[in-house]
Amino acid sequence: MTERWEALLAERVDEATRVLLAIPGVRGLVIGGSVGRGEAWPLSDIDILPIRMPGAVAAIERQQVLLVDWWAGSGRAQALDVGWLAFTKEEVGQALAAGPAWAAERMRERRWFHGLDKAFGGYGVGAADARAEGFARWATGVRFAPAVVVARLAVWGGQARDAQRAAHAAATLALREGARALRLVLIEGWGERLGSMGREWTRFERIAARHGAADLARRIAVLADADPATMRTVLSQLPHWLRVRIELAHAGRRAGCVRFGVAGGVARRCRQGRSRSGAGQAAATSVSTAAQRSRNRSRRRASETCSPLRVTERKYWRCSSKARQKRAAQANAPNPRIG
Repeated sequence: MTERWEALLAERVDEATRVLLAIPGVRGLVIGGSVGRGEAWPLSDIDILPIRMPGAVAAIERQQVLLVDWWAGSGRAQALDVGWLAFTKEEVGQALAAGPAWAAERMRERRWFHGLDKAFGGYGVGAADARAEGFARWATGVRFAPAVVVARLAVWGGQARDAQRAAHAAATLALREGARALRLVLIEGWGERLGSMGREWTRFERIAARHGAADLARRIAVLADADPATMRTVLSQLPHWLRVRIELAHAGRRAGCVRFGVAGGVARRCRQGRSRSGAGQAAATSVSTAAQRSRNRSRRRASETCSPLRVTERKYWRCSSKARQKRAAQANAPNPRIG
């Protein structure tokens, strides 16, 4: 794995924040998810929670579509999750003045239930009064408060019971949903969080092993058809795009990009494993200078040129219409240009 994907991701986070903050009515942004926590990997989405006025909804949606289309057209698609997990300035003010009990009451609302988890460990940008940064710190502080954990366990437990009562015709789907809800009940009870959907089963297995429940995790994976044996039988039937994604995800896992945070906001970055505070996160997302990237390229080990990720991507670079990119791929250079 190289650092090129990290530089590209940081560049797009900066671009998205500039575009969204220019929208009238947007008061600030919370960068959440794996990017905000410093746990990003090559397949991470960009999760942004706007603090906005009601009249800014349509403009945010329009800019989201334009950014995603622009990134896809550049040759490297990128998901941007921004919109429904949004809060008004008044709601944020209420939250900052309240404590865990107030947050626990909001867990019955999907927007707060998922928004609190998404903002956990993130950081704020753009608000002149530091309201966005304050909201990110508040979410991180109350996420694992006992009252909030109890409220979230009640939600996951209710979903597991609903799956148990499902009609026979929906038994297979209900079994998978029940396994998913049970998994989240365990995660919440252990004082952990699951995070990224793209690597959730790997994270769940590792967290369960830390808590002495590796065998239970394997049995839950079987119920959800997410165990290795089941996946091997269906792998050949999957569409090509999904097999490519699995190959990239597997390469990321082998390179050590599957991390799990600990309650209290400890964030780890792929390979580097260093903690970051919310204030330091914004500075950490700045793109490396050209000179730094040049030095990094010269220090690449020869073994990195034949990593699973490089092999997979080089197949596409060889078919590129860009002569420079194609020459680099044919020459097995450590870092063929992406753009």
